[in-house]
Amino acid sequence: MEFPKPTEHHRVLDRLVGDWLYLTSTGHEGYDPEDPLKRWTEKVRSIGGLWIVAEAEGGMGEGERGAAIITLGYDPRVGHYVGSWIGSMMDKFWVYKGWLEDDGQTLVLEAEGPSMEDPDRTELYRDVIHFIDDDNRRFSGSVRQADGSFKTFMTSEAKRVG
Repeated sequence: MEFPKPTEHHRVLDRLVGDWLYLTSTGHEGYDPEDPLKRWTEKVRSIGGLWIVAEAEGGMGEGERGAAIITLGYDPRVGHYVGSWIGSMMDKFWVYKGWLEDDGQTLVLEAEGPSMEDPDRTELYRDVIHFIDDDNRRFSGSVRQADGSFKTFMTSEAKRVG
């Protein structure tokens, strides 16, 4: 059996590899990257050039700590990015399907999950990673509205620190 080789789709994910500090976060009230009890950091590693695993941790408020793990790869058989997200703050296993926008700088990941307003309903969520340059990126989380548009509920900016 011949092992697969990374393609240009996989190399996009290499841009995430490294250590990151979140400079801003609208998802965490009073976020302060200078405060070790509040700041969020992320360590991203490559698995064979085909996958990345990102492990994030940080303050959730009131002294609570949170953690999350993201896996991402590109599946050439289905022609899109695939991955998952789990976090200590919920019991939902999120499954991503995504694509790279034509600008080559914006990775869009979608997943079905419970509605924030009615957990018996599911909604389509969209996480967007936008590379500003090799050492800076933006993130946004949004949910699809009844009219088909997406409403942003969280944004953040991160910079490479290692």
